[in-house]
Amino acid sequence: MSEGLLAGATHLGPVHLRVVNIAAALPVWRDAVGLSLLGEDDAVAGLGVDGKALIVLHEGAAVALPQKARDLFHVAIHVTTRRDLAHAAARLKASGLRYSAQDHLVSESLYVSDPSGNGIEICFDTPERLAGREETTDGRVLLLATDGSTHSGLEPLDLANLSRSLGDSGRIEPRLPADAFIGHIHMRARSPETLMAFYVDVLGFRPHIQSRTFGLFDCGTDRRRHMVAFNIWTRDELTEPPPGAAGLE
Repeated sequence: MSEGLLAGATHLGPVHLRVVNIAAALPVWRDAVGLSLLGEDDAVAGLGVDGKALIVLHEGAAVALPQKARDLFHVAIHVTTRRDLAHAAARLKASGLRYSAQDHLVSESLYVSDPSGNGIEICFDTPERLAGREETTDGRVLLLATDGSTHSGLEPLDLANLSRSLGDSGRIEPRLPADAFIGHIHMRARSPETLMAFYVDVLGFRPHIQSRTFGLFDCGTDRRRHMVAFNIWTRDELTEPPPGAAGLE
């Protein structure tokens, strides 16, 4: 390990989030996302897999987090098989919640939010599909696939193809698998360079993407390059969170 850098085995622990109401949040986090409720009292609920906490909800936020407010963009729960992602997609579809699905080439992802505006990603990593990146003269970033094709990294995910991973049984697993884990946290930021300086120079994360043109900055370890990310995609529309808003605790 290089001096000053975190070990490759470094991983993210439970993510603590503020919500307006735990009872309203549970149908999303437990029933749609697929986490198990590990414990709950009047103001705190822990959720996770196989007895391991991944998300801790703290009740008491005054208002939901607005979509273009500085703070949490999403917390990403990663699964280790495409079949697990297919089960998650089936749960989201059955829930009736509004969700989206994207093919980032380096990953396949499902997106949903809880009633308090906390963004959630369920992600399956596919780094073997990426051959490289190139930046065009107009500032766009293109991803080069191993088959020679180019991608924006923002294509819609083929959900019909994904569903074929479930086979013919028709059974939908109600819970995420025991090896699901918090893979990364992504935030909206006003000054990502300042935040990167703290995470890299003080905490020891390794910088990865640093592009104002693309609007993304991230850092991680040798093993997982994308663990903490900041975007400036809302740019001039970014607002400060209202007092007492939901988001990161």
